[in-house]
Amino acid sequence: MSAVLESRELALEKQRQAVLSHYDQRQRDAALRLYYLVRRHRGTSGGNAAAKLLLGLYNGPRFPFDLTDFRVFDAENLECAVEVLLMDARHTWCEIHCLLNAILGPGANTGAEFENWAFNLKLKGRCTKENLPPLPAVLPAIPSDFF
Repeated sequence: MSAVLESRELALEKQRQAVLSHYDQRQRDAALRLYYLVRRHRGTSGGNAAAKLLLGLYNGPRFPFDLTDFRVFDAENLECAVEVLLMDARHTWCEIHCLLNAILGPGANTGAEFENWAFNLKLKGRCTKENLPPLPAVLPAIPSDFF
């Protein structure tokens, strides 16, 4: 590996660790659970509500979140949603997609995933198909014991 590439990877890892250092484990777990909820249960009421909440945090003016969507979450997912909402309202150090990228590690591009979610949900404010960013070649695996 070249010294330049190694130096770049080291800098990226340092940046990732800096992001993670601003959030406690509970906050990171709640954000990750909502992300996995969308990935695993896309098209269900809970998966769609989680996607819309994350999209609202990602870009609220483009993707406003309907508060009545909280009603579709089961108890555990509602707690995660509230934890992420509180984190964003009181403690945010970076945008939600940046936090998720830091949690998921190298190769993650949740911003691109979010744009694709908005397109698939046909949300007002979504990109046109021609302007959708490409998804990562490999999406992070969902741990089988996560839910």
